[in-house]
Amino acid sequence: MAARVRIPRRALLLPPRQVLPALGAAAALDGMTGLVILSAGNAYLLRTLGQSAALPALALTLQALTKVAVSPAAGWIADRRRLSVVLPVVPVLAMTGLALMLTTRSAAGYLVGLAALSAGISVAWVLLRHCVGETTSEAERGNAATWISLAAGGAVASGFGAGTLLAAVEPRAAFALAFVFVALAAVLLDRLRRAADMSRQSTSPIATPSLPRSPRMYSLTLGLVASGQFALAGGLLVTFWPFVLRDLEVPAGRVLWLLVPAGFIAMGALGGVGRWSQSGRRLIEITVLYFLVASGCGIAFLAHSAWAFALAMALVVPAIVAGAPLVTAVVIDFSRGRSGPAGALGWLGSAEAAGSLAGSGIMGGVIASTDARDAFLALAVTASLLAVATTAAVRFRRRNLPRRA
Repeated sequence: MAARVRIPRRALLLPPRQVLPALGAAAALDGMTGLVILSAGNAYLLRTLGQSAALPALALTLQALTKVAVSPAAGWIADRRRLSVVLPVVPVLAMTGLALMLTTRSAAGYLVGLAALSAGISVAWVLLRHCVGETTSEAERGNAATWISLAAGGAVASGFGAGTLLAAVEPRAAFALAFVFVALAAVLLDRLRRAADMSRQSTSPIATPSLPRSPRMYSLTLGLVASGQFALAGGLLVTFWPFVLRDLEVPAGRVLWLLVPAGFIAMGALGGVGRWSQSGRRLIEITVLYFLVASGCGIAFLAHSAWAFALAMALVVPAIVAGAPLVTAVVIDFSRGRSGPAGALGWLGSAEAAGSLAGSGIMGGVIASTDARDAFLALAVTASLLAVATTAAVRFRRRNLPRRA
């Protein structure tokens, strides 16, 4: 029995072979996001077109609203049509959007193209998560989600850097390069779809998780967790720069050094999630991470030195980073017990986008009305409330799980 326990834990150090296409597809999708939407697109609007400084913020809002609207529709359609029929929608939408960006040379054309590109990416993520759920067991999903988060996060950073370099020469070159990312994502998603089809036809189907007898409350809680995870991340991004530059008066060239300890700890936290996260206990793990976020944001609220703030970020950043794959694994686990798994993933994807909008908007409002220090206090309160909500969800799940005969 002891050997049976050790073998899976060693296996969790590497991603399951069947999800390798998902890693490449996630990297292509988020690399394209960093390349076009987060870097080169902003330079195109501000420098090439000479638009208002507020337009990049409007573009990011449009991206999030597109995901809110498209993700549930994509999930609903994927549950009623073969994935081979739905998958071509991804390159059609994405390439149409990129073509509009390249050819129109106008802010309106860019925004319409951005909406089409964002719609294609939103559909792709619903299909990717759905296929990962089809091809993995509960025990494998924490590890698979961790590797997907690593691939996507690294790709965003790389895409952002490449987009920044291309923006200095010709921002529209990034739009042309993004066509390669679209083609790569489409090919890899198709391979993942084929693996999911084979898994579905297998004589030994993957078991679905046990869900509470009254799933509506549990479903609402998972929606809160999914939106809360992105609200914390979005709120931190909005609050970080005003606090370090204005409240702490840290020189811009030294800001990144404050995050070096947090970066190393975050890598270790992701490794821990991939190795030791257990199905059935992930909500408890997320609760612990939310308490760490609340503690770190409380320290940031009290911090008056750069070193104290670095200590706070060493708690907050790794907890938010490690929470992302855990939330993904919990969401996929939940979807596998539903009659419409892709639909459940679509609605929860919509909740993620709504949470990102709410987090950045609320913290921006707090900063505008008071200051960034109070925004960290608001983040601490938000993380504490989320921890309480997940604790209640854990107790509800245990109390309402179907009893085995």
